[in-house]
Amino acid sequence: MNTVTQLTLYNKMVLLRHFDDMCRKLKMEDLIWSGYHPYTGQEAVAAGCCSQLKQDDCLLGNHRSHCHAVAKGTSVRAMLAEMMGRQSGVSGGLGGAMQFIHAENNLFCGSIVGSNIPLAAGMGMAFKDQQSHRVVMCMFGDGGSNTGSFHEGLNLAALWKLPVIYILENNQFAEAMPVAESVACSPLSKRARSYDLEEITVDGNDVVAVYNAVARAISKARAGEGTSLIEVLTYRIRGHYMGDPEETYRTKEEVDKWKEKDPIKLCRSQLLANGVAANELDEMESMIVKELHEDKSWVLQQPFATFEQAVRHVWIPLEQ
Repeated sequence: MNTVTQLTLYNKMVLLRHFDDMCRKLKMEDLIWSGYHPYTGQEAVAAGCCSQLKQDDCLLGNHRSHCHAVAKGTSVRAMLAEMMGRQSGVSGGLGGAMQFIHAENNLFCGSIVGSNIPLAAGMGMAFKDQQSHRVVMCMFGDGGSNTGSFHEGLNLAALWKLPVIYILENNQFAEAMPVAESVACSPLSKRARSYDLEEITVDGNDVVAVYNAVARAISKARAGEGTSLIEVLTYRIRGHYMGDPEETYRTKEEVDKWKEKDPIKLCRSQLLANGVAANELDEMESMIVKELHEDKSWVLQQPFATFEQAVRHVWIPLEQ
């Protein structure tokens, strides 16, 4: 990978880190009304995966798709407005952080664990029938790989060689359940054997490794060569949700150990070794922080979604 591409990915990860941190603070102030799940520590996955998609490619997300959306190209303002219930949000402020769509960016998000996996197969079937070069990327966690829909969706996608890239974002926990206590096999990519797919597991904290693995899978899908399942090993630094009693299922020592593998620190050290100046990276980060504060100020001035907007999209009888 050339330095320019890696610098772009670093920029995206830094944006996601500060955006997510801002969301956490807004949630603590009760300014984000919907559910919110922190993404800290997983930025290399969103940046390495979603930023490679074209606008007309589809992305199906899950619990932490506020960062997936921004990585694919949704503006921070539109995503933040959605999370804060404002009319200028991607779904008019009606979907929140976990039930939104962004039609212009071909992004769809739902919170039912594993439900997006067979939907991705359906979208992939449509793209194949249309003989287009569009692809579908489906993001889900280790918990999602334990659902029946995982096996149904993977089987059909593999059987029909659909242009779908399944990203198993293994952050080590299905809410409070450690993956080692809920899955019999390791790595989780072994499950690809059941569907005659290649076993692919990459370091999800190394954005270059993630980017390269996903680039190959996207090329394969566009060429009509079928489905890929990629397990990206990462770690959820913060709790599953705000107020998560983390001490019941993991230790501070474990979290601190994973903090040493921070994807942004790793990428920064690689860039410095390749001759990028530290002050250039610092100035870039300062600009990101400045723009995020401007985005937040803008969203706070936007009108809230209304009841009339909400029922405008619901089928109701005309007569009682």
